[in-house]
Amino acid sequence: MAARNRYMNLNRKPKNCSKYVPVWKLGVYLITKIMTVCLLLAALGHAQSAAPQDPALGIYRQLLNPVLSAADVHKIRQVAIDREDLHVVLEDGTIAFIQAVDGHITGAVFEGEGEILLVPPGRAERTSLALFTRQSVLDEHFRTAFLRFFDDKLAEELRAGFREPEDAQEFVNRWQEPARTLARSDSLVLLQSMTNAGDTSSHYFHLRLLGSTLGLFDVFFNTNTPEQFSVAQAAQSERSIIFDVWTSFPMRSVREAKGPSLPAPIRISDFRLHSKVEPPTNLEVEAELTLFAGRPGQRALILELSRYLKVSEVKLDGKPVAFIQNESVEGTELARHGNDLMTIILPAALEKGRPVKITLKYAGAVMFDAGGEVLYVGARGTWYPQAGAAFANFDLTFEYPANWTLVATGKRVSSATKNGQHITRFVPDKPIAHAGFNMGKFESESASAGDVIVSSYASQNIEASLAQRLARARLYPEPAKQVERTAHQAANAILFLSSELDPFPYSSLEITQLPALLSQSWPGLIYLSSTAFLTPGERTALGIKDTYLELLFSELMLTHETAHQWWGDAVDWQSYRDEWMIEALANYSALLMLENEDSEKMKIVLDHYRAELLKDTPNGIVAEAGPVTLGGRLTSSMFPVAYETVLYGRGTWLIHMLRTTLRRASGGKSDALFFKALKGLLAKSDHGKISTRDLQEAFEQVLPPELTYEGRKSLDWFFDSWVNGISIPQFEVEDLHLVPAGKQVKVSGTIKESHAAKDLVTAVPVYGKNAKGDSQFIGFVFVDEPKTEFTLNAPAGTKDIVLDPENTILRR
Repeated sequence: MAARNRYMNLNRKPKNCSKYVPVWKLGVYLITKIMTVCLLLAALGHAQSAAPQDPALGIYRQLLNPVLSAADVHKIRQVAIDREDLHVVLEDGTIAFIQAVDGHITGAVFEGEGEILLVPPGRAERTSLALFTRQSVLDEHFRTAFLRFFDDKLAEELRAGFREPEDAQEFVNRWQEPARTLARSDSLVLLQSMTNAGDTSSHYFHLRLLGSTLGLFDVFFNTNTPEQFSVAQAAQSERSIIFDVWTSFPMRSVREAKGPSLPAPIRISDFRLHSKVEPPTNLEVEAELTLFAGRPGQRALILELSRYLKVSEVKLDGKPVAFIQNESVEGTELARHGNDLMTIILPAALEKGRPVKITLKYAGAVMFDAGGEVLYVGARGTWYPQAGAAFANFDLTFEYPANWTLVATGKRVSSATKNGQHITRFVPDKPIAHAGFNMGKFESESASAGDVIVSSYASQNIEASLAQRLARARLYPEPAKQVERTAHQAANAILFLSSELDPFPYSSLEITQLPALLSQSWPGLIYLSSTAFLTPGERTALGIKDTYLELLFSELMLTHETAHQWWGDAVDWQSYRDEWMIEALANYSALLMLENEDSEKMKIVLDHYRAELLKDTPNGIVAEAGPVTLGGRLTSSMFPVAYETVLYGRGTWLIHMLRTTLRRASGGKSDALFFKALKGLLAKSDHGKISTRDLQEAFEQVLPPELTYEGRKSLDWFFDSWVNGISIPQFEVEDLHLVPAGKQVKVSGTIKESHAAKDLVTAVPVYGKNAKGDSQFIGFVFVDEPKTEFTLNAPAGTKDIVLDPENTILRR
């Protein structure tokens, strides 16, 4: 359950500012004051670095502290900058270059008149851009621009437009300090591009523009990221910053390429982690990473690590190498997940495809005592360095006090006690994408699900924040009393899901108490909220009286996390755009089990999701925050709490629509086609990553003739308009005519659609109703216009029709 915050919208230009302030001063004022207030980029000034002193560290310091040169201030006219989809024109104004670093010009400041044009591809990105700008194309005039880049060709293009110098020193005096403030955000990626000079595919271009109508915003072109283009704007609330990503997408050449996409610069294949755990707070780790360069020329390796862990040493082949540990930008997805960036500077570029071993030492207070010796392990962030969540081999060894219990991903292959310390080693039996551990003073019970052993661990206490509230009601819960129930509940979920999907992916499952309202799943390991270990009466005393919330904590949460062992652990999402699919499939798998026990439980959950999506906000209903494929970008200043509602709620409804449509087309009694598609999806990828496109293809493989649209065996109609759309439509029947025709009734009329995008396509199930009120399915109508005419044959005795009486469509 996400924290609920309110954010102030800074998207609009301040009224009448230019009436009192000259244009150039307005630009400097906004860039220095707004960005400083937001602290969006200033956080990057607190980087940590370490010996030895590699020349790259000197380059980094120069990048952090750019110098404007009075000798490089010029009038500039009619310079066009074209990079794939991006078109920028500096029409007329003044420009100053940043002094060269290591022989490369890395930036400039511009005042004057300019224009930018960027056309996002696809419905989802155009919808996202329009949410923030009210336009589906970025076509904006700007008055000031701060440019950072690693692109010698760009410097030459700018020089070609130089005219006579003008007021050089005055210009430098105005912009020198703002340039230093703004330079911090780009310094690390520029260092990477400059250091990886052998990587000819590496290009970086960042524009911070003051638009005439959109205010201050950022445009990025970075070939080292999966989506090379992005446009974003910082917005500040009373307590935090949020970074609205207006649009993000791959460049044209990548979209049009027939071959594989550009490989990641670095891939880590093996982790060997030796961790000393000192409860209640500290973790000290020695990590050995085996990594490969996916592209030539890689010297600067950027990794993510929890912001609570500080690196003290990095070595390559036993020799120290330089590194930089940076704080992440507030408001970004990286910061929201609790991670910072660190960069390792190698003495020479890696050879593509050749493995090397790097060792790191780091430590910090990555745990905290929530009260009663109930620990929260890893309060957001990754406890080991990552370069993207690829499947890898893990070897985990932990040292911890003998009076504590520790569980982790993988099989327990050895355990010993020495000087009051347990030393326990865990090794997963196959590559995994995520590794985790939990510890506490636990009691445990086990249950079996066929050959799978399920163990549940919980403390005798709950976290202080809950214990104090319950004590006022004279209730003193003991989660340890619920471990047997929890183990059997998860075992039943495994038996049910194994019968419908593939066998359980791991040899065991361990469920551990987590002092939080949320839960998490790791391969073979679940962190389960303390609230799920309470009795219904204890949850009621906490104020949890909503029917949906009680169902969530008592049943859905554990079954959802158990389903994640297939969806999220055995296979994982390929990019942030596919995260919805993993969450929706895990959630819907859990709902199928609830439905198997009591169909009313599924209805309670789906009705809750529909109501949450239709809730009004100052910026529209929550569903309008964006399509599910935006992933973490759904959290924005416009809709600060939309992520869970859209990703889980709409995502679950989309899977429900696919399942019930296939079921209805198969006669209304069998889910064989649905589960055949899911099994095909699980087997889709030998590297463990699946995408929304894979999901579509898996369902197209089983698509019956009744669901072909415009003569094609394709689900483009569903994924284009429902998965990449935001509509929650409403349907009504008009001009209904029923004409007896022998043993049938010819039914004709018009289905009126409202609250829908103009090209939304929906397979609406139509039922005929007889005089007794009994209904029978008579066919699908593909509604693709505000008014769609239809003709169907119904059984004799049909007196009326009804649309979707079983509520299988997400609609109003």
